[in-house]
Amino acid sequence: MASITKESAAFVFRGTVKRKGAANLKAITDTGRTAVVTVEEIVRSPPAIAGFVGQDVTVRLADQEQVASGEKAVFYVTGFVFGERLAVQSVGHDSVTGARPMVAASTQAAGGDPTRAFRQTKARERAQAAPVVVTGKVVAVGLADSETTGATSAAITSRRVSEHEPFWREAVVEVEAVHKGTMPSQQCVLRFPGSSDVRWHRSPKFQAGQEGVFSLHPDRVTSSTRLGPAAHSLAASATTYTALSSADFQPADHPAEVAAAVSAAQSTATT
Repeated sequence: MASITKESAAFVFRGTVKRKGAANLKAITDTGRTAVVTVEEIVRSPPAIAGFVGQDVTVRLADQEQVASGEKAVFYVTGFVFGERLAVQSVGHDSVTGARPMVAASTQAAGGDPTRAFRQTKARERAQAAPVVVTGKVVAVGLADSETTGATSAAITSRRVSEHEPFWREAVVEVEAVHKGTMPSQQCVLRFPGSSDVRWHRSPKFQAGQEGVFSLHPDRVTSSTRLGPAAHSLAASATTYTALSSADFQPADHPAEVAAAVSAAQSTATT
């Protein structure tokens, strides 16, 4: 599992350290690495905790993280525990003087909407991590080879189908522009899970006609090495990728997210 970073932290807030080595939840008895922090401004937050401005929360500090009583900072946290108060796990913090202008600029760029700012941040993060980023259009979608070869009843009964079965599909993407990496042909094959199971429900579900920016990752997760019928007929020699995060695809009708992904891809591209 990938580690949580500041950019991907679900809850980001500006606050003041009220007490170091303390907690305001009775369930927390080990206060060696905790602090009580007053929330003064929420930059990004899940809906359930959007109303915590003005309240004190217990922050469990990350390894090697140090704070001082009275210190003002922007905290990046996750791992929510609700009791008589809220406790969170920090993944790091920045001093207000160094971080607040950056955070404010990010939110301002999204029209003051923290949710949009978060989507743009994720789009940048995934484009930076992906070896290949392209603008393109989905021209065909079909079953992956592993699904078509296992479609007979005999094959189905010969193996146990997990409740988390991904049911791999293939999308053929016609590439219009390459922003990062190399693309040997004008088409690529993008494998994605057709399942809506909790393990896969955040992964994009592609349909023919979709256009936008794709952050492509090497296919290291599917068991199929051959292309299914739909992909094979259009892209027999195409490279196969996966896009498993919701932020790996930015549709053309989300221009701010598209611009964020393209800018991040170009800034990290190597020649």
